[in-house]
Amino acid sequence: MDELDKLKSAWKSQDYSSHKVSSTDIFKMLHAKSSSYVKWIFYISIIEVVVINSLVLFTDFDKSMEIFDGMGLHNFFLVSTILSYSIIIGFIYIFYKNYKAIKVDSNAKTLMNNIIRTRKTVKYYIYYNIGAIALSSAYIYYVIFSNEEHIRLYKDVSNIGDDFSNTALLITLIITILIVVALFLLFYRVIYGILLGRLKKNFKELELLDK
Repeated sequence: MDELDKLKSAWKSQDYSSHKVSSTDIFKMLHAKSSSYVKWIFYISIIEVVVINSLVLFTDFDKSMEIFDGMGLHNFFLVSTILSYSIIIGFIYIFYKNYKAIKVDSNAKTLMNNIIRTRKTVKYYIYYNIGAIALSSAYIYYVIFSNEEHIRLYKDVSNIGDDFSNTALLITLIITILIVVALFLLFYRVIYGILLGRLKKNFKELELLDK
């Protein structure tokens, strides 16, 4: 039983004439916890961006650019990268605004609305990241397999032998991207899912207090 549960238990079992534990005390506890959860959402989103971009250091960036340039995808890479970073930075800014808003909430109704807004923003952030990975990969694979020269270029740059069939290559790439998407979904479900679940619990507690 955590501190909030103990406070609620004391509130329900007390002699109300003494007013030892009030609904205001419980609201303050819910407020503090909600603010902490939203702050962690903000921090984790920043850590996520830093870690993902750090992984580039362990990849052969020159090979990737050689493939993009050879297939005429240089502009696509440039535009999609700028757009992606702009959208992600926008989400991080919204997470920060949500945190600041919840931090200064003064009543249950406003706090409830901000919790709903935060949960929606996180869900949109997850949908965007997964969708961006899936759609950009699908487009790149389409470009690769729409032209025999592109397939040959990809195999040459990736050091894949000609004995590796195009069908096998396509299946391998599809399986790879599915694994990547699955790992992202697992990460979001474990990390963001826990925080969103706790915010949902706080929202329900606030509903009870507001009645």
